[in-house]
Amino acid sequence: MSSVLYVTTTFPTLAAFLENEVHRLKARGVRVRVLTLRGRSTSYQPEHADLVPLTEPVGDPFDARAWLSLAGWLVRKPHVLVPAVARLLWASRASGYALAGHMGYLPAAARVATIAEREDFERIHGAWAHFPASVAWLASRLTGRRFSMAGHAGSDLYRTQAFLAEKVRAADFVTACVRGNADMLRALAGPHARVEWIYHGVDRRRFDGTGRRPAAEPLLLCVGRLAATKGFDVAVRALGLLAARGMRPRLALVGDGPDRASLEQLAVACGVAAQVEFRGALEQRAVLALYREAWVLVSPSRVLANGRRDGIPNVIVEALAMGLPCVGTRVAGIEEVVKDGVNGCIVPPDDPTALADALATLLGDPARLERMGAAARGSVDESLDADRTFERVLALMAPGAGAVRRQA
Repeated sequence: MSSVLYVTTTFPTLAAFLENEVHRLKARGVRVRVLTLRGRSTSYQPEHADLVPLTEPVGDPFDARAWLSLAGWLVRKPHVLVPAVARLLWASRASGYALAGHMGYLPAAARVATIAEREDFERIHGAWAHFPASVAWLASRLTGRRFSMAGHAGSDLYRTQAFLAEKVRAADFVTACVRGNADMLRALAGPHARVEWIYHGVDRRRFDGTGRRPAAEPLLLCVGRLAATKGFDVAVRALGLLAARGMRPRLALVGDGPDRASLEQLAVACGVAAQVEFRGALEQRAVLALYREAWVLVSPSRVLANGRRDGIPNVIVEALAMGLPCVGTRVAGIEEVVKDGVNGCIVPPDDPTALADALATLLGDPARLERMGAAARGSVDESLDADRTFERVLALMAPGAGAVRRQA
């Protein structure tokens, strides 16, 4: 494979898993561009600054180039565009969210198709299963270029599944970073869909477990966007319950997001404001330092009523690779990597008491925490090695991979 055009929401980001994939493709000599539906991000890891010039926003509804592209394709290929759009919108009829998104991004899809054809990209890859994959699918239909997609978590797989089965069946391949999500996609799309379960993985050279020196006093760590799916409010409530038992660990909250103000208010209400440190969004090297210092990573994820949820938060795998035990919840794919009683603990979601009980047990037994840390480091095996997971993705993107599936 010599070229691939990514369609995503925003890029580059602090999350880094997609950014690392693009970097690796570039290193293999693959020509890559990234088109974004929500604009170009201004917050990203310093080592990904060289990806900014590869990125172009295409989702602006007032971009005249996108509307000209849509008109051009309507003239050139009405027999392709009209029935494809009809299929897309008909499948979205029961979801106002999906219908609005699919209608709103039609000009963007036409623009993606124009860029793919003009710059001769072999493959158009939807980096998320919702609107980026829909845009990539339509651009692929218009241009005849190969189409593939990736599914990650609740926002792209569970908030709406409008047109999801059709995209999965049309793709050369689909990657899912959680085993349960891969199983769901296979059941949804049928036996002929090529769905591959591939973890994002972690750079085991960078997250190598060296330099770990836990703080003298207990330090709990939460890392992620300050949003409802992360369940960080449960961690703050659990901290309040621990304080009532005479235990006062610090809690470092790394990240930013819409729930910051409410979390600050909750910390005050629970009487633990002095123990909770809001660190904001940090570069990866700063988070790495916290992995070395913390006693436990706390990841109390939950599933929202609208289906939104985490997959396997990347920070969990990074923490385990650093030898940091994790307390997580029994949702999404966390149990795939956190083994209860071995490299951490699993508790029910939305249960501050259960979380407080697990933390109290671990913080009161430093020797057990040390054993769990050693097990955590050992649990990050080859299936979670980013170099190996990338090789699987690269093999799927090879020109012959889709042809083999179609002949099967």
